[in-house]
Amino acid sequence: MKSIPILLTLVVSHQLVSAQEKLSREEALYYARAVAPHATQVQGLPVATEVDLTRPVAMREEDYGGLVLPQKGLTVETLAAAGETPVPVGQLWFHRLAPVRHGEAVPRSALRMVTVRTQGDEATVPQCTLAVRRTAAGALELLVYGKAKEPLLQVPLRSVETPASEPIDLAAVREGDFGRLTLKLLGRYQATLSVTELADW
Repeated sequence: MKSIPILLTLVVSHQLVSAQEKLSREEALYYARAVAPHATQVQGLPVATEVDLTRPVAMREEDYGGLVLPQKGLTVETLAAAGETPVPVGQLWFHRLAPVRHGEAVPRSALRMVTVRTQGDEATVPQCTLAVRRTAAGALELLVYGKAKEPLLQVPLRSVETPASEPIDLAAVREGDFGRLTLKLLGRYQATLSVTELADW
């Protein structure tokens, strides 16, 4: 029976640096279907997402994992035209992981925790909404939302030129007790954030 690890994959260990591998498309779709009933029920945020459940990217190692679901119809033009109003770009789901803020895991109390059930298994996992906006200085930034109307993180987006098979791609590297997660949007922009083990509080 499959367990529920649902997203980006970073195991917390004493190994210094280790790159993580993506799941197959079939496995990623399995986890996308698992979160599908909850993906459309995110309320109370300044941005509303409508994700494409057919274009997931997922990573996993042991019981740690992550999944990204892109916004439907996401285009380079949409991102380039972003202004001060946040533009939704998708959702990021974790299993036993949380974003890092001020050097430590964002607490459960600040995260949107969702109970996901599949094939008799159950897990309560963090779900983060992703958006992009332009700062007063004219730079693009990725916003990572928990359950509050203000973002948990504001991460600079930098321009890149890389091949893109999916609207949002993931790359993850483990560094001691933390992981470095890079999200690549449409092969043209990328942002990197840190994650670590989900806290009990």
